[in-house]
Amino acid sequence: RVSLSDFSSSGVQFFNLAETDPNLKGFNGGFVTDAHAYYVPIIHRPGSSETYHGYAARVSLSNFSSSGVEYFNLAETNSNLKGFQGGFVTDTHAYYVPYYNGNSN
Repeated sequence: RVSLSDFSSSGVQFFNLAETDPNLKGFNGGFVTDAHAYYVPIIHRPGSSETYHGYAARVSLSNFSSSGVEYFNLAETNSNLKGFQGGFVTDTHAYYVPYYNGNSN
């Protein structure tokens, strides 16, 4: 993330989600609440193969570090819940917009 009050290289904070879990990579878009930043799962690209995934992750904005990460695999609920493009939030729910899950049907 980049501080809006210090919009320069010194205002940058970052960490690698994949260091929390190696499945936490390949996101397309995100959305935010007052408490969390949400990452939208789409695809892993190991080598030349493509694997659509459903690992939804969120990071606490007050603990922007690997210890502030929560995640789960939407595809464990239903194998079709993977490969999203964008999302949005209401007061009570997060929504992930389907794109392509790797299935031909």
